[in-house]
Amino acid sequence: MPARYFRASRQGAGRIPGKTKENDVSFTEWIFLLGGLAVAGPLIAHLLAKPRFRRVPFTMLRFLRTGQVESRSRRNLRDLMILLLRCAIVVLIAMLFARPLLHVRFKPGGTRSVYYLGLDNSMSMAYSDGGGSYFDRMSESAVDYIRSSKDDALFNICAVASGDWMQSLSKDQALAEVKALKIEPGSANIADFLSGLSRAGRMEYLDDETSVLVLSDFTPNTLRQFVNIAEPAVVDRIDYKPIVSSEPANNAAVVDARVVGIADRRLTINAVVVNYGLVEQNRRLTAETEAGQSNPIDVSLSAGQRRIYQVQIEVDAAGRQQSFLPVELSLSEGDGLRQDDTFYLAVSIPGYEEVNVLLAGERLNDMFLLKTAMDTLSRTDSYDTLRIKQVLIDDLEPSDLSWADVVVCSSITDRLGDLASNLEDFMKAGGRFVCFVTETAAPETAKQLWQRDILAALPGQCVRERTYMQPKPCDSRAEGVDHIAARSLSNYRVDRILLKGFLECEQHPDARLLWQLQNGFGFVYLKRHGSGTSILVNTSVDDSLGSLTKSNASVAFCRYLLGESNQVGEHCFACNERVMLPVGDSGIASAGRRQFWVETCDGKSRRAAAADSFLLVPDPGGIGWVKTLGKPAIYAGVNLPPGETDMTGPDVAELDGVMSRVFATGAEKDVSEAGVLRDKKNRPLWKLFVWVLILLILVEPAVANRMKR
Repeated sequence: MPARYFRASRQGAGRIPGKTKENDVSFTEWIFLLGGLAVAGPLIAHLLAKPRFRRVPFTMLRFLRTGQVESRSRRNLRDLMILLLRCAIVVLIAMLFARPLLHVRFKPGGTRSVYYLGLDNSMSMAYSDGGGSYFDRMSESAVDYIRSSKDDALFNICAVASGDWMQSLSKDQALAEVKALKIEPGSANIADFLSGLSRAGRMEYLDDETSVLVLSDFTPNTLRQFVNIAEPAVVDRIDYKPIVSSEPANNAAVVDARVVGIADRRLTINAVVVNYGLVEQNRRLTAETEAGQSNPIDVSLSAGQRRIYQVQIEVDAAGRQQSFLPVELSLSEGDGLRQDDTFYLAVSIPGYEEVNVLLAGERLNDMFLLKTAMDTLSRTDSYDTLRIKQVLIDDLEPSDLSWADVVVCSSITDRLGDLASNLEDFMKAGGRFVCFVTETAAPETAKQLWQRDILAALPGQCVRERTYMQPKPCDSRAEGVDHIAARSLSNYRVDRILLKGFLECEQHPDARLLWQLQNGFGFVYLKRHGSGTSILVNTSVDDSLGSLTKSNASVAFCRYLLGESNQVGEHCFACNERVMLPVGDSGIASAGRRQFWVETCDGKSRRAAAADSFLLVPDPGGIGWVKTLGKPAIYAGVNLPPGETDMTGPDVAELDGVMSRVFATGAEKDVSEAGVLRDKKNRPLWKLFVWVLILLILVEPAVANRMKR
């Protein structure tokens, strides 16, 4: 609750004239009070305890009787105090589990009027026709309602889109708050309003008159939330008013967009346009960037129709680095709501790369299947060109590592141990080391590479057991592999590709397990070392341990191992979702910090925390663009939630039935209140009991030690 309302709350929450208090305590779970019988434990221990007298020299015998009397008196006092403390601790624990409640009852007195206003300030209320906007009409209706109420009434106002409550307001304060209300980009949240109404209702008194007013356009999304309410709210009076136009609703919206791809320096986007009204739409759709805009596309939609339109716009040639292109897909003017005419889509365009891939096998034909898959991948790839070189592992030289961007080994041999320092330098410089396994892996070399942080897992004993891969990776957010390729692997049913055996691997402490076998053992491990990446695949590159590289999934699996996809990406979110800007682990590491500054949709600068290769933006600040302040800028589009601006008006009979079910009044109210005393406030006492219990637990050993001196 905002600080400015605490004073108003204090005025409304004070003692009500004409009412007197009657307090009592009850327990929600009274059965736990039986635990207080455990107090017998300290009592029995006290009765069975035997006093131990201190041995004294014979020369002190004449003082023995006097000392014994004084010692017994102190000991009895000490034991009694400790016994009382321990018994109190046991009793308090039992009462704490019983969940004590303090009931503050008020005898009937004067009646006060309490009003609850649920005002819809979602984006659909910005719709405007010849008579003004829905929001202005709602504000006028709320002002008239407040002015017609009693002067001493209390008002509680909920802005259902933002979820903000303004409580215990006077008449003048309520009028000021309604006039200060603003439209929010999110959807109405009816559950928050009703839960707040229920909580506040439990704090009211039996003779209070509770009235509720709901003002909304009752769009299908909003009405659906009312329909899904399970428990009715108990009120004395319910008023509601649908804010709708007398004319047919006229609204179209761009609700979604997806990138098709880039070809010949032209970006192709599929945009989804919906007619959310009853008037036929004849509009024009364009895609606009900072460099220019596309040719307009004619849009023609009948009432309630949804269609996909394809837009093409020219883009600059891909450079060496990834770039982000903000694209705005906009409809021409012509309806009653302009806020949903634009869809914000950030497109990430990968940099053009030539990747040198070195295939090192124990025998020349070991890499035949993998090389065939990579040749196919290179021919079908849109941006990367794979230059493949094949050598024997025994002939591997440091110069080969200097040439390569990616090194793929069919097994772990002693030659890799000789090149351990070179492999380490290769990875620190940003290289990618992919290693398959065989039954004949050199154990000493494997341990050496594992200790030097080169291997992501330490291969052990070979298990000849038929098994299969899991259909999906267990870690779908790790940077260093192509997650789009991972999703496509499920189309090849990799969970049905037979593996004849595997090695028991010990995962490196700094590595991540990306993919598992169905028997629980690891299949793909990944580890970052410097700027590079190491991947261990727990199968053979040939068909000795499995047939993965022989299957039709081999091309997609190669793409998965080679790293992030160079496909065009898209980054857009609804305003009620967590906005995540992809920066990558390398970007976070190079910046040397865990917090970044971003510019949100409202033009403000906010801090964003880095987590798992993403920047997490706490509040997008509306709809529009979120971008990093550094160069090059990383963008994400923020749009309205789906269906928010569907301006289809409610059916009057259906609305009446829904509201009568959600709000119980009259005889329904009497039934709902059967057995419930609303003339009292229930205050939980568990916090007080916890603090007293902690105090006693701290005091007991202190008293015991002090009394022993």
